[in-house]
Amino acid sequence: MPAKHRRSDNNSGTGKLVIASIAARPLFARFFFALAALALLSSCGSGAVSGPPATGSATLAISPANATLYADSPFTFLVTGGTGVYLVTTSNQIALPAVGTLTGNTLIVIPGPVSVDTPVTIEVRDTGTATPASTTVTVKPRTVSNTVTVIPSASQSAACGSSVCAGGDAEVRVQLQQTGLPLANRTVRFDVVSGEFRLITSAPGATEVLSITGTATSDQSGFASIRVRVLPDALSQTALLQVTDLSSGFTQRASFGIAPSSNAPLNAQPAAIRFQGVAAGTCATGISADVIVFGGRPPYQISQPGSFNVAPSVVATSGGRFTVSATGQCTSGSIIAVVDANGATTSVNAINSLSDLPTTPPTTPTPDFDVSPKAVALDSCNAVGNVALTGGSGTYFGASGDTSVTVTVASGASVASIQRKNPSLSAPTRVTVTFSDGQTSQNVIATMSGAGLGACP
Repeated sequence: MPAKHRRSDNNSGTGKLVIASIAARPLFARFFFALAALALLSSCGSGAVSGPPATGSATLAISPANATLYADSPFTFLVTGGTGVYLVTTSNQIALPAVGTLTGNTLIVIPGPVSVDTPVTIEVRDTGTATPASTTVTVKPRTVSNTVTVIPSASQSAACGSSVCAGGDAEVRVQLQQTGLPLANRTVRFDVVSGEFRLITSAPGATEVLSITGTATSDQSGFASIRVRVLPDALSQTALLQVTDLSSGFTQRASFGIAPSSNAPLNAQPAAIRFQGVAAGTCATGISADVIVFGGRPPYQISQPGSFNVAPSVVATSGGRFTVSATGQCTSGSIIAVVDANGATTSVNAINSLSDLPTTPPTTPTPDFDVSPKAVALDSCNAVGNVALTGGSGTYFGASGDTSVTVTVASGASVASIQRKNPSLSAPTRVTVTFSDGQTSQNVIATMSGAGLGACP
């Protein structure tokens, strides 16, 4: 059938589009007509025709250009330029596993375990024609164990559990090792990251100095430790500290719980102290006695009665103590007030009386107060640690700031008993028990371990 002209009307009925049949045109006309038709189809955005892919002409970059990474510790790079869709590869799949495809600008990598410093190249390509970018990093071995142990002092209240009581202290221990071998004599820095606690940087037995940073040296087994002190007014919270091996720069963070102070009532023992002169017609001088303060909310303020020397004037922690020293001034009773941070009060009555001894002192001096043994083991609730009390004034008493043990000293007796209350312990726990004859004191360390078989009081 001969080709004919066709007419198509648009919806308005006014415009007309006339397309002549290609077959009815000369060859050159048909060629130009075909080109015009293709151009028309392209301008209409047909789904069958698409433009070329994005070339990513912007310069491709990864930063930082050089970095030090540590095994098992995430590190973040920034990728810019290109198309925004990248292929990331590395030169060492063990030290730094490849990420693969990345969409976006943030590249997070986690190095694998290495035994020595290992150089690795990271290369980034996009889906366009941008020049690939690369960075060279060094992956260092892990030297700080991911287990940081926080061990509360054995004298703190059992009510705080595994957390550290407000005002209490704890030991922080961490091991340094590389490929399973301990690292000895390494300097380790401990830092307060967050929380109401400080590091104790003073030597044992010296006046306590607190800081937000401190250092320790690892021993032959690779362990480094430092003590921390929780602030007396700390509320319930999670504290965060950081451990850094200064030789390698490796860091590890750890958290521990802080619990408010025990709700046990404020107490001071002994509640009464009596001094007596050693020469006829005189009152005691140059002798002293310790008083243990526990319960309530530390710190505790200690009053100064004037007839005795009392030190220190502030006791920072539950289970702490102050010393009352006779000055030779006679008194039938001087009240030493103890006030905690909540305003609760208790008191100790100190007496210094005239000697009732004859003018000629006895030829045999009274032996010093002593206890034996200095340590007992309580491996069950049936176990009782017996402690012999000798010398001194002959009147003895005992107390502990830790409620996990019971201390019994019968009136006039020379043997005391220590019994545990904890029915079960996950690890051995040491408790300090103090005995006194009213003039001097001696400590006994009670170590509790095991499941606590038997009936705990």
